[in-house]
Amino acid sequence: MQPTDAGLERENGSSPRSSTLLPLALGLSWFLAGLGSSWALVGCDRDAPVEDASGDPQDVAEELPDTRDDGDQDDLRADPDLDGEPDEQVDPIDPDSLWLVEDGESAYTIVLQAGASPSERWAAEELRDGIQACTGAILPIVEEPPPEDTPQIILGMGPLAAALGVEPSAVELGAQGCALRTVPPHLVIAGTPQGGTLNGVHRFLQDALGIRWLTPDTTITPSQADVVVPPLDRIVRPAFSWRHTSYEWPGADEAFLSRAGDNEGGGDADNRYGEQEQHYGRAHSYFSFIHPNEFFDSHPEYFSEIGGVRIREETQLCLTNPDVLEIVTERMLERIAAHPQYRQYNFSQQDHYNGCQCDRCRAVNEQYGTDGGTQFWFVNQLAERVAEVYPDKLVGTLAYMYTEEPPVGTEMHPNAVVWLCHMYPSCDSHSIEACELNADFERRARAWAGLTSHLYIWHYIVNFTHYYEPFPNLGALAENLRFYRDLGVEGIYLQGMGHEGGGGELSLLRPYYGMQLLWDPDQDPDAILDEFLVGYYGRATPAIREYIDMLQDEVDDNHIHMHLYTNPAQGYLSDEVLARANDLFDEAEDAVSGDQVLTDRVQVARMPLVYARMFPRNGYLIEGNRLVWQGEMATFADYTWFREMMEDHGFQVMREVAGGIDTLMLLFAVLGMDPVVEEIHNDFLRVEVVPLLAGRALRIIDLASGQSVTASNVTTNLFFPFCGGLEDRAGEQFDSFGWVEPARVVSLGETSIQIMLTTMNGFLLERTLTLSPDEPL
Repeated sequence: MQPTDAGLERENGSSPRSSTLLPLALGLSWFLAGLGSSWALVGCDRDAPVEDASGDPQDVAEELPDTRDDGDQDDLRADPDLDGEPDEQVDPIDPDSLWLVEDGESAYTIVLQAGASPSERWAAEELRDGIQACTGAILPIVEEPPPEDTPQIILGMGPLAAALGVEPSAVELGAQGCALRTVPPHLVIAGTPQGGTLNGVHRFLQDALGIRWLTPDTTITPSQADVVVPPLDRIVRPAFSWRHTSYEWPGADEAFLSRAGDNEGGGDADNRYGEQEQHYGRAHSYFSFIHPNEFFDSHPEYFSEIGGVRIREETQLCLTNPDVLEIVTERMLERIAAHPQYRQYNFSQQDHYNGCQCDRCRAVNEQYGTDGGTQFWFVNQLAERVAEVYPDKLVGTLAYMYTEEPPVGTEMHPNAVVWLCHMYPSCDSHSIEACELNADFERRARAWAGLTSHLYIWHYIVNFTHYYEPFPNLGALAENLRFYRDLGVEGIYLQGMGHEGGGGELSLLRPYYGMQLLWDPDQDPDAILDEFLVGYYGRATPAIREYIDMLQDEVDDNHIHMHLYTNPAQGYLSDEVLARANDLFDEAEDAVSGDQVLTDRVQVARMPLVYARMFPRNGYLIEGNRLVWQGEMATFADYTWFREMMEDHGFQVMREVAGGIDTLMLLFAVLGMDPVVEEIHNDFLRVEVVPLLAGRALRIIDLASGQSVTASNVTTNLFFPFCGGLEDRAGEQFDSFGWVEPARVVSLGETSIQIMLTTMNGFLLERTLTLSPDEPL
């Protein structure tokens, strides 16, 4: 679906304009409310938060008009006050204000400076189209100065802006900033040609006209007959120079992403959508330089030594080997020569552990006080060598898993970039500065900010083992982005659900919310949340907002901590909470009854409630020879509905690894029954084994004391579908095999059980658990 063009509606004779007073209240309420506070455009230097353009979402259910076409296009024009009524009192308009549009007409001309860049030309089109969509007024775009008596909107820096006294410095603008100034009767939007002017136009359209690009197929264009710009003298620039999220955002193109503020890409200064930033590699790149398949047979010393043995599988590089530095340097320089368009080139560990433990590597790590010591020492040497040939190129590396801890007694080379990852066990449900589980990360972040000239953050905003699990982290994210901004972080990657097809919990709200705050973390996060809910869910907003708040209250009030691998049994999805959530979604569906588009959106938002009930959330009982899950579980009808929703919408996965619809069917089948518990014992121990849970030894009980020596009936764990007991895996990562797949009993005796299963990656796995005949072993 594409937003309906308001200009086309008017050509068809259905103008939404009525009297002057009502559109003035609807279109200018934000401006008039802000006159007393120096109308602050969104930017990192704003003086005060933007006025809440959403009002009270409780008004939405009764007052929000249905302005959507009957066809398959959306034209969602938001009333900034959300009450459908004119303000009772209107503050007087400053006499120096500019009447950009009056009663649907405009005398203004959009003027491009000589030599305007491609992004400035696109900015002129964006400005023209945005004003037309909201007011019906069509402003001409010219490249020659119009007659002197013509009021102008001047785009870009140059002689026309300078003649009006608008000459912002390079320091003020940075690479992506823009000056916005009224010089009656003119308006100047003068930014850097590589994207600053386009950024300024987008901020102007958002703050002056209330335009919101919520999703690729949902744009808010508030109807208004008049647009008044109060006296304005602002510099707007983003808080972070690189802003990106990996959410799929189905249907997004470069035009939409530029409006959202996402500047990931390979576009240079001549790019229509502004200069972008792209990296040659972003992570896990050791083997792109030195791969075991190429070198291990002839040079095993290039790879990790573990327990005195050089290993080939799940290995890293031996970074203290001088040959490794020579080879990587040579290949890095070749890479830069072949691909000179990038600013940053990555060199960082593979996505597993097993850092080299040889004597030289161990000594370097001990010297720098971190298991990442060799990597940071190596990157410094590499950056220095690269800078001698390419002084403007950067070498990026990860601070991730075993390399998160910053080194002591050294600093990073000025051309080195460190990407710090907000990794498990850091908490996502509470802010970095407020939560004890984030204390180590906060300490590391502050240390890294003092050690590197270029600090980037890799921040996870989704649950990778359960994309559809309700994951209340929005409040913490807003606080965390302010924390990063205050640290001087240069770029931020908000990693979400990037799989083709999209889907997941609130997967359109999350990237919109995150990208808005990446531009300016000082915005009111509640206002951003409300404007999305109102624009996307309409009259269902009050119920959905109450649901979101309820989940946040659960984790806040009960001190529940979540991370990127949290399972649904963490404690905030009790049967009572899910029952209330379902009631709220019933209310939401009732509110939009008869509107198929909005009903479908509400049902997609409801999918996590069904998903959560597919997993045990309340522990278990062992009754006879059966393991019985406690609490409500999803029915087959629930599973069928969820699967049909995924198929109908093209959603393909529900977890990062082995997460297809077939895996969902397997998990539902395993957890949709009460598994058999088999028992083996000797005179000392009794072991309860659940073949259906991959042969897990659920409880190992000391008969003399009656105590279980394993962690039994555990609900809060890293992974799921079930945890507790003695768990074996094939591999070391969370995508390991042999811990989920159902097994069958091959043989069972008094003191021994043998099970067999086929792993999801196609291997036959056999396990035997045996008790000693005369010892508690």
